[in-house]
Amino acid sequence: MKIWIKYLTGIIIGLAFALVIPEENAFFRELTAYLSELAINAGRYTLYPVLFFGFTIAVFELREHKTLFRTGAAVAGLISITTILLAVTAILAVLVQNPARIPIFVEGNLSIESINVRETIRQFVPSNGFEVFTNGLFILPLCIFAGFAGAGFTVDKNESKPALTLFDSLSRVSYAVMTFFVDIIAIGMIALSIHWTVSFGSLLAGKVFRDFIFLLFFLLFFVALVLYPLLIRLLCDKANPWRVMYASIAPVFAAFFSGDSLMTLPVIIRHSNESLGVRRKISSVTLPLFSVFARGGSAMVIIVSFVVILKSYSSLGIAFSDMVWLTGTAVLLSFFLGRFPSGGAFIALAATCALYGRGFESGYLILKPAAFFIGSIASAIDALTAITGTYIIAKRREMATHRELRFFI
Repeated sequence: MKIWIKYLTGIIIGLAFALVIPEENAFFRELTAYLSELAINAGRYTLYPVLFFGFTIAVFELREHKTLFRTGAAVAGLISITTILLAVTAILAVLVQNPARIPIFVEGNLSIESINVRETIRQFVPSNGFEVFTNGLFILPLCIFAGFAGAGFTVDKNESKPALTLFDSLSRVSYAVMTFFVDIIAIGMIALSIHWTVSFGSLLAGKVFRDFIFLLFFLLFFVALVLYPLLIRLLCDKANPWRVMYASIAPVFAAFFSGDSLMTLPVIIRHSNESLGVRRKISSVTLPLFSVFARGGSAMVIIVSFVVILKSYSSLGIAFSDMVWLTGTAVLLSFFLGRFPSGGAFIALAATCALYGRGFESGYLILKPAAFFIGSIASAIDALTAITGTYIIAKRREMATHRELRFFI
């Protein structure tokens, strides 16, 4: 059975449970929240070994073929293009749709984590290299360490050959273990979908968020069915974009119901390699970088959310200069969300309100009930970006093997 069917089955079972059991059952809600956390942790469980050994081997092979710089430049270019494209799409969407205002009914303050750019940069190079293995929420320091290890293997190939063989073997073993956990996430999808459905039911009950919800859903489907297929056709000539979208179904399910980029990354890795035929020396480097930096989905929902906040507080609309500022701010903040595998979009929204000032510093509070939904849409679009970007790079460099749809996992 294909993975997306397993995940869909888990989602349907979870939806059925959520509809049958009363929402006021506090024990049930606490239990599903606890089981959801366990499911997310299970998805993250095998990620670090796969990333470290795979990234190291990939950097070594790319350096050997003198294509490391070109691959890095291609990743940076696609991250910039997709993030700006998604941000501009969000601006156009709010101009056309003109989302309804939300009544200001939330008062007080909410303790929310700060983006803290200086702390993010400081963690790039910790005081002890082995600390990269203990920071379970920020994978970039691990990738930097692995990159240096891969580059070190090329200094003296004879001396490094035993270690290189060991790393390659450990990479394959780690990947094999990861495949098992990606499969059992289907069971975790039951708890994740129950928890999400109960939260979504409470959100819908308020009725005031319906226009906002519709707009974000529309943007998700527009990106998946129009924007990214067109981008693939434009950059990959005769490639069939619907193959990529089909391979994205399971990653999008995982991202949408978990709202967590680290849990989703192993699912993306498997589908990139086993469904789309992307070679590991490409995907092992591109996918972690896309996961950290390609948060265009977050930039998109930040823009939509902030416009809704402005509209809710004032009937004067938004000036063109503010649109330009908002687009630039959302794009810039999205590059610093790598430390936040979940909830990053709402954290960046709070930072946007604070930077804008003018009495809107606490404006994000009116969207607090929809914070989980904002994270779901952002994570789903970011998952699409990662798998689409990786496929484009692999296809343009002839590093993707064609596979029939019946062999997709």
